[in-house]
Amino acid sequence: MISVPNPNWMAGEDPTAKPPMIKVKDPKAAPPLIEVPNPDCSLPPSGEMLEISQGEYQALFAAQALGKVIQAVKGRPVAVDPPPLTWEQRKAEYVAGVQAFLDKTAKAAGYNDLKDVITYADEPSVPKFQADGIAFRTWRSLCWAYCYDQLTAIEQGKRKTPTSAELVAELPVLVLPNA
Repeated sequence: MISVPNPNWMAGEDPTAKPPMIKVKDPKAAPPLIEVPNPDCSLPPSGEMLEISQGEYQALFAAQALGKVIQAVKGRPVAVDPPPLTWEQRKAEYVAGVQAFLDKTAKAAGYNDLKDVITYADEPSVPKFQADGIAFRTWRSLCWAYCYDQLTAIEQGKRKTPTSAELVAELPVLVLPNA
């Protein structure tokens, strides 16, 4: 902190009066360096780090953009295939894909998302909306039942592991009453 004249001070009637001083942060002061240990850090200790060329740097990050991960192998950074997803990560990917498909289908039918259209299922004021709501609610249940049956079959080794897009393509078809 340093002392400076108060910039908001007004001199008043006495032209020789000095402004009061206020304390402010010193703009020239450097903050203290605080090192926090990070046991999950994969960087080698600073004495073991190697300098790489701009070309190597660009190649590593281009490979990372294509899905590779950067690791140190014998002290050198290299781009390698990422570790395979865990079953929980894979399941989350399937679930997210199915939910996105359900919402996208509802949006294509003129609703904000699946939850929006389903709210009409118990609302008889506009029969078309209620019919859509019932149809979407029924379809949602069929889709999730199918999805979870397939996830169980995959987990038990009873079926080949599809991509998320392949699983979504297998979902039951939505049948709208007024289509």
